Amino acid sequence: MLALMLSLWACTGEPGTLDDTGEPDTTDASSEGTIPAVTVQGQVTWTLRFDADAEALGYEDCAYTRSFEGTQYLDMDYLCPDCTVQVSGTATMTEGLDCYSQISSAPESERTEAWGWGDGGFHRSGRTQFPLGELSTFDDTGEGTEIALAWESESELTDGGVMILSAAGSLTYQTDSSILLPDPIPTRTEPYTCGWPQNDPGDLALDYVLGVGKTFPNVYLKDQCGELLSLWDLHGSWLVMDTSQSDCGPCQTMAASAEEFVADMAAEGIDVKVVSFLGNGLSEPFGTPSAATLGTWVDSFGLTDPVLYDRGFAYATFPDFVTEYTGESFGYPTWLVVSPEMELVHGNVGFGSWDDVAEIIRAGD
Repeated sequence: MLALMLSLWACTGEPGTLDDTGEPDTTDASSEGTIPAVTVQGQVTWTLRFDADAEALGYEDCAYTRSFEGTQYLDMDYLCPDCTVQVSGTATMTEGLDCYSQISSAPESERTEAWGWGDGGFHRSGRTQFPLGELSTFDDTGEGTEIALAWESESELTDGGVMILSAAGSLTYQTDSSILLPDPIPTRTEPYTCGWPQNDPGDLALDYVLGVGKTFPNVYLKDQCGELLSLWDLHGSWLVMDTSQSDCGPCQTMAASAEEFVADMAAEGIDVKVVSFLGNGLSEPFGTPSAATLGTWVDSFGLTDPVLYDRGFAYATFPDFVTEYTGESFGYPTWLVVSPEMELVHGNVGFGSWDDVAEIIRAGD
């Protein structure tokens, strides 16, 4: 199917039981874990080498080292679909902060990082709930062994010159039975407080790479009633999935008329739900909004369909698909149309009119 090249208005942005931030609440007895966690210790030294043009601007060859300690998480597979293990933890600069200051406007001695490995690759991210990028090959020699890491990259500096960054280090991982993680796929035995259906057919194949005609991936995210919604429970309805930010004007315009659109489609005998993945604003689109932000969003627009506390899911899965499908740069809102069989039908960036969305649904109904 060719993408509809519509003239739309968009904002650009940076490409269990839960608490009021959308994070797992490990203090709740109902979230007690049963799965032993993998823990990791590691250390990496980065060496910076600059060409003559960069040195003339004052850059100097140097090195810095970070140590890392992390613990496995199980509920954000979409951040690294190729990883069999993902961990999050603290990276501490043990030496070379002055060196790192040459390439960072806000150098810090500690920061949160995510590490992951699987399918022969090592992946890493320096931000929470952000997709992990592959850095090098990974020879998994097993628990308790020191596994070597190394990668190299070359980049042009914004003020001139070239920098070659090479990294070398190692990690060791082990299973720690004293740290128990909750099952990331909880079994629901009670109806949803918000009244959502429970229609998961139980035979859909999970794939986090989006494509027209492919099953839209399942995800478990907190809804406006404070419960985890399994997205596949919405099987049987047409779904308009949008990724929105509360400080995005076009997103607000889309939300303000969503209920009217749903009612109009219902009058035609077509069951449609608008599912919103709300991030933490245009400055941190992969972050999770506060309960106050999400509650204000729901109340301001009188929304009765699911509004979900996103945890980097839409940012990790929407951009590559919609950019390739439409030829447009990713922005907010981005919306996708999913059939009652949970197959992805269409996607686009920005918002002009619900008439465009209705036309796509009518054509497939």
